[in-house]
Amino acid sequence: MPYESEKLKSRVFYYLCMVLAGCILANIVLRCDRNLQVFILPFTDSSRLAGVSVQQTLFYVLLQRTKQVAVVYLLYKVFPPKAVFSIGMSALLFLFGFVISCQMFYLGLSGVWFLLLCLFPHYLIYLGMLYYLAAEARKVGEDKNKKRMAAMILILTFFVGILSESILSKIFLKNFLQYIGM
Repeated sequence: MPYESEKLKSRVFYYLCMVLAGCILANIVLRCDRNLQVFILPFTDSSRLAGVSVQQTLFYVLLQRTKQVAVVYLLYKVFPPKAVFSIGMSALLFLFGFVISCQMFYLGLSGVWFLLLCLFPHYLIYLGMLYYLAAEARKVGEDKNKKRMAAMILILTFFVGILSESILSKIFLKNFLQYIGM
């Protein structure tokens, strides 16, 4: 068991290093007087998001996430699932570090809080789903009942993530923007 604990600690450290690497690269590029405003999520998007109906948001999110899950699923079938998950997490965390630095540079601390509000809680659900999918993809030789149960869990988690992104994130944005200086 201590070996698993050490593996987890080293993986978490590696992922934190990816966030830090994204932050450092963004700061280097920003210091070279490059305009990186394309990487920020401006506050004006919050009023636009709040003004769209739940049905429109739900359809849009369902369409986007279905395409993304299909691509990830195909990657899991073609490449080793553990490698796809690790490379994908590394890339996402690097990009997160890059974007959070740009948010801080252009919009200050309230921009960082706004970005975190836009990602919570649905991205935690999606990350859990991707991790579960990677873990289940390694168990190829199991019986059909376990595969069906895993598929049902993934589908349920997918729809919970979509509903939370469509509904809960709008509620969070409406209720918490006043507290972060918007």
